[in-house]
Amino acid sequence: MSRRVLVPEAMGKLEKFKMEVANDMGLDNIQNHNADMGDVPSNIVNKIKNSGNVGGEMVRRMVEAAEKNMVDKI
Repeated sequence: MSRRVLVPEAMGKLEKFKMEVANDMGLDNIQNHNADMGDVPSNIVNKIKNSGNVGGEMVRRMVEAAEKNMVDKI
Protein backbone atom coordinates (compact mmCIF):
# COMPACT_ATOMS: atom_id res chain seq x y z
CA MET A 1 0.00 0.00 0.00
CA SER A 2 1.28 3.42 -0.92
CA ARG A 3 1.44 6.25 1.60
CA ARG A 4 1.12 8.95 -1.02
CA VAL A 5 -1.98 11.11 -1.15
CA LEU A 6 -4.16 10.14 -4.12
CA VAL A 7 -5.52 13.67 -4.46
CA PRO A 8 -2.62 16.10 -3.90
CA GLU A 9 -5.05 18.97 -3.31
CA ALA A 10 -6.33 17.12 -0.22
CA MET A 11 -2.94 17.18 1.53
CA GLY A 12 -3.69 20.35 3.50
CA LYS A 13 -7.05 19.06 4.71
CA LEU A 14 -5.53 15.71 5.70
CA GLU A 15 -2.84 17.49 7.69
CA LYS A 16 -5.48 19.61 9.42
CA PHE A 17 -7.53 16.46 10.16
CA LYS A 18 -4.43 14.75 11.57
CA MET A 19 -3.79 17.68 13.93
CA GLU A 20 -7.46 17.69 14.98
CA VAL A 21 -7.38 13.96 15.78
CA ALA A 22 -4.07 14.30 17.64
CA ASN A 23 -5.50 17.17 19.65
CA ASP A 24 -8.62 15.12 20.49
CA MET A 25 -6.32 12.32 21.68
CA GLY A 26 -4.38 14.71 23.91
CA LEU A 27 -1.30 14.63 21.69
CA ASP A 28 -1.17 18.33 20.87
CA ASN A 29 2.04 20.36 21.08
CA ILE A 30 4.31 17.37 20.56
CA GLN A 31 7.52 17.90 18.66
CA ASN A 32 9.38 15.27 16.67
CA HIS A 33 11.82 13.61 19.06
CA ASN A 34 13.79 11.07 17.06
CA ALA A 35 16.98 11.11 19.11
CA ASP A 36 17.72 10.46 22.76
CA MET A 37 14.76 11.33 24.97
CA GLY A 38 16.71 11.44 28.23
CA ASP A 39 15.76 15.05 28.94
CA VAL A 40 12.12 14.69 27.88
CA PRO A 41 9.53 14.20 30.68
CA SER A 42 8.00 10.71 30.77
CA ASN A 43 4.46 11.95 30.13
CA ILE A 44 5.65 13.51 26.86
CA VAL A 45 7.60 10.36 25.91
CA ASN A 46 4.44 8.29 26.40
CA LYS A 47 2.44 10.66 24.21
CA ILE A 48 5.09 10.51 21.50
CA LYS A 49 5.13 6.71 21.60
CA ASN A 50 1.32 6.64 21.35
CA SER A 51 1.20 9.12 18.49
CA GLY A 52 1.24 6.23 16.00
CA ASN A 53 -2.35 5.67 17.04
CA VAL A 54 -3.34 8.92 15.30
CA GLY A 55 -3.37 7.26 11.87
CA GLY A 56 -5.57 4.44 13.13
CA GLU A 57 -7.99 6.89 14.69
CA MET A 58 -8.07 8.90 11.45
CA VAL A 59 -8.99 5.75 9.52
CA ARG A 60 -11.71 4.86 12.05
CA ARG A 61 -13.24 8.32 11.75
CA MET A 62 -13.08 8.31 7.94
CA VAL A 63 -14.71 4.86 7.74
CA GLU A 64 -17.40 5.95 10.20
CA ALA A 65 -18.12 9.06 8.12
CA ALA A 66 -18.25 7.01 4.90
CA GLU A 67 -20.64 4.48 6.47
CA LYS A 68 -22.87 7.29 7.74
CA ASN A 69 -22.83 8.86 4.28
CA MET A 70 -23.85 5.54 2.71
CA VAL A 71 -26.70 5.08 5.20
CA ASP A 72 -27.92 8.64 4.62
CA LYS A 73 -28.12 7.97 0.86
CA ILE A 74 -30.41 4.96 1.31
